[in-house]
Amino acid sequence: MKIEFTRDQLVAIASGLTADELARQFHQFTDSLTLAEWSAETKLGEGGLELTPAQQQACRARFFHFFGHDDVVGKESQSACFGDWADQIAPHLTSPLKIVYFPPSADSETPAISHPAEALIQDAEAMANLVRGCRRVIAMVAPHSLFGFATTVLAPSLLKLETVDARPLSVEQLEETIAPGDLIVATPTLWRFLLQSVPNFPTNMFGLSFGEPLSGALYTSLRERGLSALREIYGSTENGIIGWRESPSEKFVPFGHWQRDGEDLIRLGEAGEKISVKPMDRLVWSGERAFSLEGRRDGAIQIGAVNVYPDMIAKKIADHPDIKECQVSVSRHGVAMDRLVAKILLRKGLLPDQTMAWKVDAWCRKKLRPPERPRIYTFVTELSN
Repeated sequence: MKIEFTRDQLVAIASGLTADELARQFHQFTDSLTLAEWSAETKLGEGGLELTPAQQQACRARFFHFFGHDDVVGKESQSACFGDWADQIAPHLTSPLKIVYFPPSADSETPAISHPAEALIQDAEAMANLVRGCRRVIAMVAPHSLFGFATTVLAPSLLKLETVDARPLSVEQLEETIAPGDLIVATPTLWRFLLQSVPNFPTNMFGLSFGEPLSGALYTSLRERGLSALREIYGSTENGIIGWRESPSEKFVPFGHWQRDGEDLIRLGEAGEKISVKPMDRLVWSGERAFSLEGRRDGAIQIGAVNVYPDMIAKKIADHPDIKECQVSVSRHGVAMDRLVAKILLRKGLLPDQTMAWKVDAWCRKKLRPPERPRIYTFVTELSN
């Protein structure tokens, strides 16, 4: 199947990958509000993002790599803005995609994760069947992740639906935009924002949620606010989109191209091939067509739909010269955002005063991505094992 991309979609993918590459390779972090404002006209260099030539080259290469077109990365063309990158890649997308490379969720040393286009289409068809009947897609997420790509680019393309990028909209503009029959695609963090911002949802409005656990309290509050349905989808960048459920009180159901294989899974390819897959989470099965989750195999948790690793975060914080040891845990709050909590043991003779707290906070801002930064720092005299 040939996938047709609009210029706006290509710009959104380019800007999202740029923010990701700047964070991974150059430790330059972009907050979500700033990223949402980047457009086709956003200048890359002087007077705009102020990217160095090396940064521009790396981010442009990441964008072309996303579509599997490393063959044309070296053919440099003058680029002043994201729109130029979109125009440069467009001629190479006239043929069907063969492979797509998505940003990994781990550290900067982890390579991009590849998926054959056929597998992505399978996932998108499953999404299309899940949301068939909606009149329009309201995207609160960026399209450069696997889930964002499948739900806001591929599935709407299959259904011939318009996609509205709602990330740059103000609350007032969003309220004016959403209408009956719309589908909102968002993470639980963004659903919390919508719960606080939108007094009532129009009738016959639907939602998709992914990227982090959707709590029962948040689900109930959104339904009480008028949302007709809010379906949660499950999978990972490594494996693809695996299953869905109608509410947090129910178990996940695998999509038709997935089968149980003991405690793991088999993916059924378009040509009938069977691919063994070990999910990133531990699955607890109830029969052959229902499962619940029992935590990640690699110890990751989700903060703002980003996988973070508490042990790795604790190690980076403990690299501070004044810190002897650190432990990081997650505090969950139902309809409120989950938070990371750091317990810090200082080196002997150092005082846990406000100056020390500022030093630790400055260290975390330099060493950690925004979702990795603890919201609460507690200085302790000893740490439990």
